[in-house]
Amino acid sequence: MDAVRELIQSSEPLLLFLVIGLGFLLGQLRFRGFKLGVAGVLFMGLFFGGWQAEGQQAFAIAHQIMQIGLILFVYAIGLTGGPGFFSSLKSRGLRFNIAVILALCGGAMITLVLGQWLGLNPGQIAGVFCGGLTNTPALAAVTELMGNLKVDNLGDAAVGYSLAYPFGILGGMLAFQGFIWVYRTHAAREKAEALARSKETATLKAASFKVSNPALFGRAIGELRIRDEIGLIVSRCRHDGTIHIPTKYSVLQENDVVKTVGAEIDIQKGAAYFGEKSTDDLIEPGGTITMRRILVSRKEHSGRTVTDLELDRLFNAQITRLRRADIDMIPGPDTRLEIGDRIRVVMPTERATAVAEFFGDSERTISEFDYAALTLGISGGVLLGMIPLPIPGGAYVSLGFAGGPLVAGLILGKLGRTGPLVWSMPAESNHTLRHIGLLFFLAAVGVVAGGRFFQALAANGVQLFVLGVLATTITTALTLLLLRHYGKATVVSAIGATCGMQTQPATVARAYEMSQSDETYVAYATTYPVAMVGKILLAQLVFILGTVLIR
Repeated sequence: MDAVRELIQSSEPLLLFLVIGLGFLLGQLRFRGFKLGVAGVLFMGLFFGGWQAEGQQAFAIAHQIMQIGLILFVYAIGLTGGPGFFSSLKSRGLRFNIAVILALCGGAMITLVLGQWLGLNPGQIAGVFCGGLTNTPALAAVTELMGNLKVDNLGDAAVGYSLAYPFGILGGMLAFQGFIWVYRTHAAREKAEALARSKETATLKAASFKVSNPALFGRAIGELRIRDEIGLIVSRCRHDGTIHIPTKYSVLQENDVVKTVGAEIDIQKGAAYFGEKSTDDLIEPGGTITMRRILVSRKEHSGRTVTDLELDRLFNAQITRLRRADIDMIPGPDTRLEIGDRIRVVMPTERATAVAEFFGDSERTISEFDYAALTLGISGGVLLGMIPLPIPGGAYVSLGFAGGPLVAGLILGKLGRTGPLVWSMPAESNHTLRHIGLLFFLAAVGVVAGGRFFQALAANGVQLFVLGVLATTITTALTLLLLRHYGKATVVSAIGATCGMQTQPATVARAYEMSQSDETYVAYATTYPVAMVGKILLAQLVFILGTVLIR
């Protein structure tokens, strides 16, 4: 065994990838539906970090590897969350996010007070807060902050995180069961209503209607704003026996037949709006009109709206559906395209090749990064993270390698592109980049904290675990209650939004199993970006306040 240890000790790359590989396998093991997931890499790192006998040198992974992994991870998260982060600060989402922020602030302060009472140090308390709410970027931010402040026992945050993390996942699921039991008189009815709504909006359908409503006669489709009024998009129109692809300038006349695309709930509105339903599918014997799904791969179209494309003028074509991240949607005039989108286009048959070339339609192209945009965006984030920010007591902190790239990613993800630079990237590429960064970070921080982990486990492991249980339970309960009573959320949407607060894929998967409604995912996406940023900032605040209180 000593020979094996010496071999691993002799090669840092071998240690890094061994921890990642074995840790990933550990994370896939299931016990009654529970698994560690990617956090298995952290626990494997803790094992290797603590694997040393008396007089042996501890395993080590360069701090720069941790920093690079952290930067890639949080920057990719920022790019993904940017559009949702800013849009979630509107309308109903605003009340949901205020509820989540209040619950997180309350949970953070209670965790700090209880941690101080239990005699834990600030790093451990902040780590417990991150683990109890299963947020790895927050752990990364605290670890980075501790390094910048030259704190001893840099692995304390990882120790607290590791002991609190398992119940952080399990506790959220138990809280959902308890929440449904408390509101059981409303839960069954609201779940049934949410399930019915999900079925109506889950898939897009096509239907034809005969124009017999006098209010539509002689009016252009653009003037009527049909998509805004009833949620349908008109893909074809037959007038005087001729089938054509309509544009916003197309004028509807009595007895015209239109073919529309939309969700089932919107299709049901079509007969009343147009006049009556039609069985005519508007299929031409000659095939002069065709429909094709095309991949958006040309980067110059990233960030452009459907209106900007001017497909009706250039090709007499129209986008009727858009598929992004496995979700189908009806695009509106202001819908912005992203690289990797798959669009369904109705167009003249002879223009099909030209339309495909216009959008690129190349799998190979979307697999290529815009490396200039990627590296410049990260550089901007690193520079932003280096700016000193004053705090009480005359000291200075910074956003660091966690906060700076995250903020830059959020802003650039919202912008999409600036001139020739395309900041956003295809979902598949973003997912890969994010996970590579996360695996590097978890492996490095686990090895660094390994020796400290087993010491802390023997000294105050019970206190850390108890604090983690309380942090998870109190914060989750506060979130559910505030969403229900302040956010006016249904049982289904309250659970989904709370999953967003926890930023934990395992809990949202369980929540969907309980509700079988897509409203779970909608609510999750509404609160996830704000909760992610909020926990990163609050975890650092917990550490700073804990340090001040000790003084």
